[in-house]
Amino acid sequence: MSVQSVQIARERLKNLLVSDRVQCTPDAVERLTKELYQTVSKYMEVEPGKIEIQITRTDIHIKYMGENH
Repeated sequence: MSVQSVQIARERLKNLLVSDRVQCTPDAVERLTKELYQTVSKYMEVEPGKIEIQITRTDIHIKYMGENH
């Protein structure tokens, strides 16, 4: 199994777990995550690999791993 396929499988599992926790479909969680990224990127320059969005039933956490000064 390649590293890329392991990463894809890990991401799919993560999406399934999140969608189960927030009680909506994986597609809805995916759309919400994309829309949150697009909204944040309107106000600041962000790279997809440096932003982490976590969604639970009660909270949405957005973590940006930007440059350290």
